[in-house]
Amino acid sequence: MNPRQRRGVLLMVLAALGAVAVFISIVGYVGSVRAEVGVKTDVLRLKRPIAAFDLVTTDDLERIRVPRKWSPDTMVTDLSQLDGKVAAADLPAGAFLQVGMLVPGPVLQPGQREIAIMIDAETGVAGKVRKGMAVDIYATYQNQQGNRQESCAARIVKAARVIQIGQETKVQDEKDNTVTDSQVPITFALSAADSLKLTREESFANKIRLALIGGSGQGLDGVKLPPVCETLPAR
Repeated sequence: MNPRQRRGVLLMVLAALGAVAVFISIVGYVGSVRAEVGVKTDVLRLKRPIAAFDLVTTDDLERIRVPRKWSPDTMVTDLSQLDGKVAAADLPAGAFLQVGMLVPGPVLQPGQREIAIMIDAETGVAGKVRKGMAVDIYATYQNQQGNRQESCAARIVKAARVIQIGQETKVQDEKDNTVTDSQVPITFALSAADSLKLTREESFANKIRLALIGGSGQGLDGVKLPPVCETLPAR
């Protein structure tokens, strides 16, 4: 073997040793990363934005594998946790679903209807109404009788159970686009008769107001409040 051949063999041996060293270093790096990351688990990620109080379904989600050590216990991993749940707030696409992002959906008793109306933010008990509370719903009316104006107030629904409160929205005047009012959508669980009555009275009333009921709001069916009306001079 001449010197040139010996140099070639030596270079091949050095290249082989270098390849073995690189392989060992890569294996060591992968092993260290695996040891640091640990076992992986499946979590659920939103594929699209979900509006507040909308139902979260399996079509809205995708499974992603992440290291278990980086996945908190509040992560939703089981699709059965979605049963009857709605988004607690507006959820952006790409968010990893956690337990605190979900709340139970509206629960209606047999025969009840879910109905929502817009309530003035100030006269609707000034933001004190919360989900699960019982409220009386009052309506006020004003009618022109010749040169006199008659006003009337009546309780149209008693002990209505609040099941959802939406976001406050600004109402603008169509003529000059100025903000005239702030309203909040509030959803109630009512009987068929009360839901029909509320729908009708909302169309005729000048103003709808809520009145919080002290205590649990139970046992009020026997309380009757007659309409209060009076005639005022027209302005």
